Amino acid sequence: MLAPWQQASEWPDRIVVTFEGDPATSLSVNWRTAASVTATRAEIAPALPDARFDQQAVSAAAQSEQVSLATLELAGIQIPIEQNAGLSPAGFHSVRFDGLEPDTLYAYRVQGAEGKWSEWFHTRTAPLSGPIRFIYLGDAQNGIDSHFPRVVRAAFQKAPDARFILHAGDLVNRASRDLEWAQWFRASGFIHGMVPAIPVTGNHEYDRHGLTEEDRQRALSILWRPQFRLPVDETLSAELHETVYDVRYSQDLHVFVLNTNSPDMAEQARWLDAKLAASDATWRVITGHHPVFSSGRDRDNPRVRDVILPVLLKHRVDLVLQGHDHTYARGTVGEDPQTPARRAATGADGVTTMFVNSVSGAKQYNFSENGWDEYAPTGVELNRQAENTQFYQIISLDAGALHYTAYTADGQLYDEFRLTKDQDGSKTIAPETPGLPETRSFTNTLPYSGVQN
Repeated sequence: MLAPWQQASEWPDRIVVTFEGDPATSLSVNWRTAASVTATRAEIAPALPDARFDQQAVSAAAQSEQVSLATLELAGIQIPIEQNAGLSPAGFHSVRFDGLEPDTLYAYRVQGAEGKWSEWFHTRTAPLSGPIRFIYLGDAQNGIDSHFPRVVRAAFQKAPDARFILHAGDLVNRASRDLEWAQWFRASGFIHGMVPAIPVTGNHEYDRHGLTEEDRQRALSILWRPQFRLPVDETLSAELHETVYDVRYSQDLHVFVLNTNSPDMAEQARWLDAKLAASDATWRVITGHHPVFSSGRDRDNPRVRDVILPVLLKHRVDLVLQGHDHTYARGTVGEDPQTPARRAATGADGVTTMFVNSVSGAKQYNFSENGWDEYAPTGVELNRQAENTQFYQIISLDAGALHYTAYTADGQLYDEFRLTKDQDGSKTIAPETPGLPETRSFTNTLPYSGVQN
């Protein structure tokens, strides 16, 4: 039986803002309807205090496509998606509003069938420079309709002024299962209509059932591109389009998104190397699903680390945000890989890069028995860890300072650090915050059992 909020109708739903162009002067919006809606539009206006602000609205025609949810096409072969049995095709629509003013609050709405409009949403364009905050979430994946909603909503409560939400992969568990995407959008409600998303492809955004390992690497969810309007970099292979991209959010922040599902990361390493060399942003943040340094027991990603880590250290990337391991881990590579990174936490030495793995959903793994000891030759040291805990992270940037905070689902501060950067690019980290909770593990928390959607 279908959930009453799953089937598409003539009314718009699953509304989400993303970045395709310059975030200071453009906004992209996606939404869904029944497949019978083949042409529609959206409207946008400055968000004024006047009751009839909408009289200044301008209209933009949507790009529309109809998607059959019953099959996945791979190499010309139609593969049935059994989990979507009984679902009608859906229409997916998007607009890109251009010519907007930086750091300005706008109101927009989207239409389904003629006359069937959404409510007006507020969202803000990026500033050219200045303080910003954003939210970072690890895997939702399991318990999307039951356990994940409290985390994303708590994050929004903690940072209602967040400029975007970065989702570090595995947004769902089964890539093309429409019910899970329905749950993911329902979990956030109006939030994604107001706070833009920067989504990352995880391994669970690729279909697996009945496919060979090689085919799984190519079987991106049939819903990914229709429901997220993302940048296309023509210098990359077509299969990486809208899964590998960068967002220059402001003069101060540049975000680079990797697709770590690729069996060969060399092309992305070359792309990232060139992009970082050309970037003059104060802070540069990398995100990808599979961690450079794994924290889950019996999990490791040398194909990512061997190729991507040298690029990160070469360009002194500030922060790397990841998922996949269903644990919490945060650690530092010091300025000199031969110098113990622990000294960096005291401010005695500089910092090259900070690495974080996190999880926002209910599925939890055991932490690696030896922590990050096996990675010690790289110069990394584990600073904080946790098991059996859902997290959200809020990251604030203000000129030469980056303030990172990790919270448990009930709003308790669990981890924190502050990076400061000098004009020459050298970074130092403030001493560890006193009074943080004890390390959370399976031994000192409630009994755990697996969670299914």
